[in-house]
Amino acid sequence: MNKKETGSYYTPKTLSDFLVNHIFDKYMGNTNLHILEPSCGDGQFLSSLKEKNIRQQINIEILDIDKGELEKATNILTNLDNIQTNSYHQDYLEYFIQNDNRYSLIIGNPPYIKKKNMQDKHIKICEKIHEKAKIYNKKIESNGSIKNIWPAFVKAAVMSLEETGVLCFVIPAEILQVKYAKELRAFIVDEFDRVEVFAFNELIFEGIQQDVVAIIGAKGVNDANEHGFSFYQVETLKDLKEPRFTEKHSNIHRTTLDKWTNYILTDSELNHIADLASKSKTIKEYTSKAEVGIVSAANDYFIIDDKTLKENKLNRYRSIIKPILPKGYVVPNVGNFTSNDFNALKNNDKRVNFLHFPNVVKNKLSKTLNKYLTKGEEQNLHKRYKMTKRENWYHVPTVWKSEALFVKRSHVYPKIFVNEADVYATDSFYRVNTKKEYSIKNLIFSFYNSLTFILAELEGRYYGGGVLELTPNEFKNLAIPYNENISEEQFSTLDKMLRYNTDIETILAYTNPILLKNVDLNKLETIRQQLVFRRMKKKIEKEEKQTITLPKAKIIKKKKEVVYEAI
Repeated sequence: MNKKETGSYYTPKTLSDFLVNHIFDKYMGNTNLHILEPSCGDGQFLSSLKEKNIRQQINIEILDIDKGELEKATNILTNLDNIQTNSYHQDYLEYFIQNDNRYSLIIGNPPYIKKKNMQDKHIKICEKIHEKAKIYNKKIESNGSIKNIWPAFVKAAVMSLEETGVLCFVIPAEILQVKYAKELRAFIVDEFDRVEVFAFNELIFEGIQQDVVAIIGAKGVNDANEHGFSFYQVETLKDLKEPRFTEKHSNIHRTTLDKWTNYILTDSELNHIADLASKSKTIKEYTSKAEVGIVSAANDYFIIDDKTLKENKLNRYRSIIKPILPKGYVVPNVGNFTSNDFNALKNNDKRVNFLHFPNVVKNKLSKTLNKYLTKGEEQNLHKRYKMTKRENWYHVPTVWKSEALFVKRSHVYPKIFVNEADVYATDSFYRVNTKKEYSIKNLIFSFYNSLTFILAELEGRYYGGGVLELTPNEFKNLAIPYNENISEEQFSTLDKMLRYNTDIETILAYTNPILLKNVDLNKLETIRQQLVFRRMKKKIEKEEKQTITLPKAKIIKKKKEVVYEAI
């Protein structure tokens, strides 16, 4: 089985050593211990336990679906007088359903398997565990839409702990932010007296762009001063050897911005942002539509370049060929996407031709079109789930153009632009139309400010490599300090700055004073950069928060064009 099917990515020794030492030094008493490693893999946590030279009597259960790895892991703890090991070649979730054991410590690195790569039996087990969790704790309220296998491991483990038990898992960083983990976060906070989250400014697993965190939950912590939530930022794994890490925040009572990523900011900063946001309307209040772009379900087939058009003799069927933007990254930095911009993509052989076949039966189409459709059927495209839901598999629905386009995924900062070229867009974009009383150019200009960018960082989620993504609802709920008096010159200046790839700090130095009156812009920029640095894993050299000085700027008129120049 490949790693997508097993979700097996093994924990680095430096991290497992640190977690074992931290847990035993801080939480484990001198009593006998019952430990579970539910997905032992190569046995790295077991090696760390062995090296810790623990004196207590330990009964440890280890499980894994890989028999070879399980045998290796079992051998690690042989010939140790104080450790009794029981190993099971079994899936942990099935084991949990069949048993009612309780543990002092559950430690490990659960598999990460997306639903599309899970077997039906595992999906059903995850659903069963969710139902058990609903009975176990009222914080679990939903019907339990399964997205990945690791949340089921967390729920099962929490329900398997003793009253003074400790949970320690290395899991995807998405637990800090994604909407589907919201009630899981509430569940964890409700179950544990003490929660510690360790986030890392480097990717932990070689070969994959998967951000992870180590989360420790401790029950039965007697010292009330030790109750609560702490978020730690670790620059590199080497820092754990000393150990050296920084506690950023320890407050679990935020309600307005509930994602755990918010704990990188102080209560005062979060309240400041919430207060500013409350004074502005959200994007959905300015828009009549803000919806996902076209879902073709087979972009490589429906969206092609000019060469492929000619090769298949489709170029003469102008009525079905629509101009389209396939991906966010093909669009240059612009405030206004024009016909010239689109033609430049076309001239650079980008795939910008969308084949919008009519919703008629095949025998009403030409031989040439039928020949191309046959190519699609030979690839079994007509059997794909979304295709089977269509009246005719080759007719893509909900095809319409919008005034503006928001890029679903971004890097340094979120992007939105006017669709002056009047092109279509795939679901890599959100299609935006304003209500009739508002101007699309004013909306676009007003989006480029530090407050809205901060809210995007707080409400969106991020992936390995620093990619920021907002769902349609997250985008629509962003507060925006809309200014109805943006001049053509101001908008043109923003467009030019974007086209010249001016750094975002300089752009915001231009737009912020226009959009945000009587606001401490240095404070906002400090917060924004802190969040961006966290997402992109840039290191802030000083431990204390820095004051960032905004650059001054002037506008120089040269002939008929407006040029922005930083001073």
